[in-house]
Amino acid sequence: MTTPTGPRLPRKLGEIGIPMTPLPAGTPVGDIAGALAADTLAPGVIIEASDGYRLLSRAAVDRVHNGPGTAGHRTAGELTGAGTLGLAADTDIDMAAEAALARPAADREEPVLVRWPDGRYGIAPIVDLLAAMAGRFARLSRTDPLTGLPISVEAGIGVSHADHHDVTVLMRRAAAAVRRAKHERTGVVEGTPRLHTNQRVDLRQLTELRAGLRSGHLRLHYQPLHDATTRRMHGAEALVRWQHPQRGLLPPGVFLPDAERSDVILELADWVLAEALHQAAVCHGSGLHLPVSVNLPPAYLAQDRAVDTILTLPNLAGVSASMLTVESTETAVLTRQELVAAQLAELRARGIRVAIDDFGTGYTSLGLLPALPIDELKIDRSFVIRMHDSPAHATIIESVIAIARSLGLTVVAEGVEDEPTAADLATAGVDLLQGFGLNRPHPPELIPTLPALPI
Repeated sequence: MTTPTGPRLPRKLGEIGIPMTPLPAGTPVGDIAGALAADTLAPGVIIEASDGYRLLSRAAVDRVHNGPGTAGHRTAGELTGAGTLGLAADTDIDMAAEAALARPAADREEPVLVRWPDGRYGIAPIVDLLAAMAGRFARLSRTDPLTGLPISVEAGIGVSHADHHDVTVLMRRAAAAVRRAKHERTGVVEGTPRLHTNQRVDLRQLTELRAGLRSGHLRLHYQPLHDATTRRMHGAEALVRWQHPQRGLLPPGVFLPDAERSDVILELADWVLAEALHQAAVCHGSGLHLPVSVNLPPAYLAQDRAVDTILTLPNLAGVSASMLTVESTETAVLTRQELVAAQLAELRARGIRVAIDDFGTGYTSLGLLPALPIDELKIDRSFVIRMHDSPAHATIIESVIAIARSLGLTVVAEGVEDEPTAADLATAGVDLLQGFGLNRPHPPELIPTLPALPI
């Protein structure tokens, strides 16, 4: 019995072509514009020409019909040029897409004229053509018969501006931007001199991680966040570990970089969210109040399902939405600012808290902070650990605290390694402290033994 593989994808151009009846060259442009207005799905019309047939796309008709100075263009025949790409209906989708993209830049969005053997003509919209090609490549998500490793196909675009005399440098920047686009799963990244992404994915480890995730080999440890004044535990950040069958307990730095370069990170983030909220529910049942924080990668927040998934999980765990804080880095927010900000705003509206993690390491303009839908700022440890030996770092921390206070935000300091630093941060106005000097990450069974705020 054959396992279903989903709907069949088009293989030939004729399968996506829309049959059309050619119009005489003398057809008035106004009549064509009216017909297209009545049929919103038609990508254009086919016009009879002395040497065959030509395409007149909807966009071309709109430009002529609505544009100024077009009084001389009265009939369709006056508008058709020699630029129509015509292909046989039995042309492979991949070859048709390649031919369409090989046209001059101004013509690449134009549809393709389709010719059937029986004399019919039609139009293949360029969007449908490229979508069919992409769908066929996506179907390559299979297992490599030689290595047994799963294969998936994704797309990333790197752009390098021509601001350097050496084309080799420009190509290197574009290549680095492509790797970053694939890493962050954000589609398009602009190459800059400071962009370096030369890491390679360990496919074997990635396969083992995927299997470990589904076999229950991942663990969460929790690093407490302490009230800066009382030092009592206020909540905890969930930090993932991998209990590898042969290599022992692995820290996140060993496997998360590879996970973030693949779709494994999405499944892993789902698990972390669910497990952290489950632990919050367990602590609640024991009489302990333990809000949990989870750092979400850019790829997760870029999903259409992100908000619905996150909002569902507290209900499944039996805790209120306010028990969860989702953390996102500056870079993640700015990479796709409108999308991510909208996602975070919807989460906040439903009671989930939002924090910017590692604040100060990205490129957030302080002027943008009032527009971001956030509740917390987490000052990066690189500023905290140098606040005593660098007046500049201390000044930055004080400035961030002042701005956060004016915006009503909670301020969290990461990387607190000793009591003098904790005391100075509390005096400066930090609300919560996190770091090895106060508490290291602990497995969940030790959480109830730590001092916590009673319910």
